[in-house]
This record gives sequence, C-alpha cells and structure tokens, in this order.
Amino acid sequence: MQQSVRKGQILVVEDENIVALDIRQSLNRLGYEVPAVVATGEEAVAAARFWQPDLVLMDIRLRGPMDGIEAATHIRHDQRLPVVYLTAFADTKTLDRAKTTEPFGYVLKPFEDRELNSTIEMALYRHKMETRLQENERWLDTTLRSIGDAVIATDSVGRISFMNPVAERLTGYPTAKVSGTLFDNVLQVYTQSSGKSQPVSVVQPQSDINRVRTCDDATLRIPSGKSIPVDCTIAPLLDEGRLVGSVVIFRDISRRKNADRKSVV
Repeated sequence: MQQSVRKGQILVVEDENIVALDIRQSLNRLGYEVPAVVATGEEAVAAARFWQPDLVLMDIRLRGPMDGIEAATHIRHDQRLPVVYLTAFADTKTLDRAKTTEPFGYVLKPFEDRELNSTIEMALYRHKMETRLQENERWLDTTLRSIGDAVIATDSVGRISFMNPVAERLTGYPTAKVSGTLFDNVLQVYTQSSGKSQPVSVVQPQSDINRVRTCDDATLRIPSGKSIPVDCTIAPLLDEGRLVGSVVIFRDISRRKNADRKSVV
C-alpha cells in the first residue's frame, strides 16, 4: 500500500482531550503529521521550540495562566512560526486581541476538514512567501551595505528611506537621523550646464519613470558646507510599473579630480 505524502508538521494546542483527538485525526487524514498535542500555553511554547513545526494550530481558551493568544505571542516572537487559531470564541474583543499576534488564519469550531485544510494550506503558503521575501530583503540589504559606492534610497516624493554605510560616511549623517527627511532638505546635487550650476532633483519625473539618469562630474553639497565632486546615477524604483521611489548612487571622484589637476600642472 502506497503511503500518503506528508505535507508538513502541525503542532496542536488544545485542552479538551476529545477535541484534540478529533483534530489530530483530521490532520492525519489531510496528510499532515502531528508531532505533539499539548494542552497549556506553557507547553505550547516549549513544544514549538523543541519540534520546530511548520505551523501551530492554537486554541485561544486554554487552562492555566497562559492562554492561546499569549502563547502565540511568544511563539511568533521567538520562533517566527505561523499560528492559526482554532476556537469557538469569535467575539470582537477576543479577535481584536488575537490580531496583535499576526495570526495566519482562524478556524471556528465545529469545523470541517475542507475548511481546516484550506486555512492551513493558505497559512503555509503565506509563511513561505513571507520567509522568501525576508531572505531577499536580507540579501539586498547585505549587498547594498557592502557596495563601495554611496547608496541612498528615497520614496516617490524624495523622502530618504535608506543609506548604506558609505553614504553615511560621505554625508556625515546616519540613516536614523535623516530617515523620512526630504533628500533636498539634507543634500543637494548640482551639475554644470552652459557654464551654470543647475540643481538635480532625485525625484523621478512621472512622465519618464523608466529612465536611469546619470550626472557625471557633478557636485554633492552636504550640510557641513563641503562640496564633494561625484559621479551620480539616479534610478527609478518600480513596483509592477508603478513608481515607488528612487535609488541614488554617488561615487566620490575627489582623487580623480585631484590627479587631473596635478597632471595639468
């Protein structure tokens, strides 16, 4: 007889023995493993840490000092595991309190296998996508921080949202101090055009959101009053074709400018 494919491990937290047995049987029929069934919030936290399941199916009302919502708070904070609430209590006050734990779904008792399965499948898929997104964000953050050029990201109206360490050193400002501040209120970029100094806006024109702009041999003026010669690239940040910000990259060309002056002399 061919064994069914196990779709994941589900930790069950339920303090009614008969209900817990019914839940376990339902999950087994649906192809899930149940490594443990526990009855208290304290046991739930310990079991989640020990088993590292794919998902926790949590009753809200539990015996003892720690209810399901408090247990879910610990599990989400410590283990970052998805939690689905299985409960007979759907009053507004309880649901509002449960929302603070960022649950991945609710199943109301009595439940049907089809409803239980669809809720769990959606929760597992959402958790997988969120984990992948977080990994991509960490990879991008590490990449931007290791780049040798200064990188500054802004939103669509020019408010600073990110500066890598090179940009912080170049400007003399930590990200925390200027986050949410308009770029032009902190820094100014100028280019030479027809013998005149012209300001450059980091806000991408809505009429040309796909264009990457370059400003070679530009000047970056920082709050200390210092002017730094830079090569500058301003690229749009797009989300499904919608402009959400800009990425500004500066390369300090002071050494090159100094070398050019010395070669002329």
